[in-house]
Order: sequence, then structure tokens, then C-alpha cells
Amino acid sequence: MILMILLFALIGIAFTLYKTRVRILEGGPLTEEPEQHHPIAHIKSVLFLEVPLERIVMGYFVVVLLGYLILWTTGASIPELELGLWMLSGIMLLVLIFTQILVAGIADTFRWRVLVLLAITAIVSWLIWQRPGILEPELLLRAETYTITVHLLGLVLGLGGALILDVMIFHFLNNLTISSREAVIMHLISQMIILGLALLIVSGFALTLINPEAYLENPRFLMKMTAVGVVTINGVLLNLFVVPKMEQISFQKGEMEENTGLIRGAFVAGAVSMTSWLSVFILAMINPLEAYSFGILLTVYLILLAMTVAGGLVMKKIYEKKAE
Repeated sequence: MILMILLFALIGIAFTLYKTRVRILEGGPLTEEPEQHHPIAHIKSVLFLEVPLERIVMGYFVVVLLGYLILWTTGASIPELELGLWMLSGIMLLVLIFTQILVAGIADTFRWRVLVLLAITAIVSWLIWQRPGILEPELLLRAETYTITVHLLGLVLGLGGALILDVMIFHFLNNLTISSREAVIMHLISQMIILGLALLIVSGFALTLINPEAYLENPRFLMKMTAVGVVTINGVLLNLFVVPKMEQISFQKGEMEENTGLIRGAFVAGAVSMTSWLSVFILAMINPLEAYSFGILLTVYLILLAMTVAGGLVMKKIYEKKAE
């Protein structure tokens, strides 16, 4: 009951923050960016997949409230529903943390609206976590099929997004430059990848809790977590330093020398992203790989990483020759 009363209040807070955004927009643009169809404008406006973050959080609170209203009115025990709400809270929390890092890195300031949303979401997540039996191994085992489904969905979004992003950048570079609108498209795809990563991390944590000892002694699982860690770090760096400046990636005369560091970083980060996501997919799907030690799996991964990074730098040279 306390959680439901709190959720009513939090929905009001999220709605107030959204109305504040609307009033600001009515008085002028939220950002000082001259070009609103630009990744930096989207980041400063605190949008996720082109939806205001306040609306996303408000919808999340409504879903959680409806879930607990069903549990309270029916008096039924539906542990799977509670687990689903817990996973949703974890995903929302990761998305908010990512958004705040991105806004702070690009705008050089903390958006107080995001901080408020992050704080109240953390409170709700903690309250859900405290509910009895929410992460009991028996429940997690019973809901394993659903958790694996969420895990695979995260993998599909992440790997699919990384593949699409790599294909699109090569397509857009056919004319040796990337427009602001094309940069926005890639920014949105990168956010879809981040969403996939959040699904993967939260569901992976839930799966690990079923039998922590078995998972932590499994070299295939440890290697998969290593690759997920690389994907996470690479994704944050990519979204902070490369995606907002995608339109500066140009092989046209005079511009190429100016942004050579950015261009090199984009090709290296793209190669790391693709290799790591494919590695996560292979490690998740091919069970016999657990017969190999962590050292062997790590060595193979590092060799593949070196090869794809070298391939990315070769592609950079090909575009430079094409520009000449």
C-alpha cells in the first residue's frame, strides 16, 4: 500500500516535470543548438529514442502502479509479475544513468530533471527489491524461460543495432561525408543498442542469481561478462565522443585532416562494438565453448578484436584513397 501511494505521488512529480518541459518549449527551444535535427540537440533536450525522458518515466510508474494494483485488488500472489516489475525498474535505472552520463558529458552540466527522475526511480527500485521473495532462487528458476526471453531480446537489439550501425555508416560514407540528419539516425540506433544492453545486464543478473556458484565457475559465462563489460565501456565512450560528432566524419578535402582523430576513433570503436556483440552472441548460444578455459577464450577474443580493429583502420585508409 505504501508503495502504491508513493507511486501516485511520483506520477504527479513526473507529470509536473513534463509540464515544465512543455512550458520551456513554448517559450523557446530547450537548447541553444541552431540545428535541432542534431544528436547534440537531442542529448541536451533529454530525449531517449526521440521521446522526452519524463514521459518514459511517467509511463514506467504507471505500469508499476497498475501491476501492484492488480496484486492488491486480487489478493493473488503472482511472483512472476513482481519479478517482471523488478526487471523493468532495473532497466529504467540503467537507462537514466546512461542518459545522465551522456547529458553531463555533452552539456558539461547535470540536468536537475534527470537527477530527480533518477533519484525517485532508484527509490522505487529499492522498495521493489525489498519485497519478500522477489529474488528467491525458486522463483527465478520458475521464471527462467521469461528471463531468457528478455535476455535474448536484449541480445537481438544490441547485436542487430550494432550491425545496422556499421552498415549505415559505410552507406552514408559513399559520398564521403555524413549529414546531421544521418547522424541523428545513427544516434537513435545507438540508443536502441543501449536499451538492448540494459535488458541484457538486468536479465543476466537475474539468471545468475538462480545458481551463482555454477555461473561464476563457468569460463564461457565469465568470458561473456568480459565481452559485455567491453561493450558497456565502448558504448559509453562511443556515445560521448563519437556519435554526437558524426557529421564531422568527412573524407572530403580539407576536412579529413581536421578530424583525423575522430575518424580513427569511430572506425576503432565500431570494430570493437561489432566484435564484442558477436562474441556475446556466440558465447551465449554455443554451449560446448564452456569446455575451453577462460584464458583460451580471452586470447581468441583479443585476437579477433585486434584483427577487426586492424580491418577498420584499413577501411579508413581505403576511404582516404577514394577521397584522393
